[in-house]
Amino acid sequence: MYDTLARIEEQLAAIELDYLRKTYIATRPRFLDRATAIQAIPHFWSTVIDEAPAEIDQRIQPRDVPALSCLTAIDVERFEVEDADNGEPRSIKLTLTFKPNEWLYDHIIEKKFYWRMSHNGWSGLVSEPVNVRWKTRDLTDGLLDLAVNLWKKELELATNARTSGDIECTEEYQTLVENIQRTPQDAISFFAFLGFRGHRISAEDSLAAMAEFPRQAKSLAGELPPLPDSEIYLHGEEVAVALSEDLYPGATHYFTASKERDARVSDDELVSDSNDSDSPEGSNALDNEEHEGRPNKKMKICS
Repeated sequence: MYDTLARIEEQLAAIELDYLRKTYIATRPRFLDRATAIQAIPHFWSTVIDEAPAEIDQRIQPRDVPALSCLTAIDVERFEVEDADNGEPRSIKLTLTFKPNEWLYDHIIEKKFYWRMSHNGWSGLVSEPVNVRWKTRDLTDGLLDLAVNLWKKELELATNARTSGDIECTEEYQTLVENIQRTPQDAISFFAFLGFRGHRISAEDSLAAMAEFPRQAKSLAGELPPLPDSEIYLHGEEVAVALSEDLYPGATHYFTASKERDARVSDDELVSDSNDSDSPEGSNALDNEEHEGRPNKKMKICS
């Protein structure tokens, strides 16, 4: 009986993956058409970011807002999909495009997330840190550079056939971990997301694990072990999933919702202005009290 249930679950998981792959192939041309249309709409993506779901919004610091306001495009590509029947649809490439601004030298930033499985049965997204060239202040306060330096050191050690355990003895590792320990997670810049790595699982190890756990390999979820001490962005996978499966496909909805809310606010302000003389302690005062003490993360107009 249990074997029958396991086979059914395996079949259902395979159908989900097949659906994800076919849906991507079918919708990709339409999303490219949408990207072209968006170019004619001023401040589209900064408006969408203003409406971002909690998984993204709560990771944005007030200091991130001016740079994020300069976003002109977000793209999500399931780059390992070969066609409607082949390829891994859970791996994604995120591309952020910025207009020329005073914070970033890089106008296009790309980050790939690879779906991997470990020998203990866990599955999820892993990545490599992406370097960002800052014009002025490093919004991550050096964490992103340290993560990139450690990654480069790991590549160097691998080239020299050293063991992975040696990395914890390096200056790069110790400096990064010390900085992480000094930085509260809720104060880390959204741009540190570009340094997310996740679990250290190579493509070769993942293939071996999938052969060992064929049923879990077709599942969309898995057991989550602790991340390494050198991980600068603990919520990286959560943010990547929210961007690729919520914000990006639902961008038009978020943009429209923002404009509709702004229209309602304008109407309410007109009504409030007409009643000011009768109720000096009216709803606007209550609204101010409700938002008092909250950091202002409203997207600005990129200069």
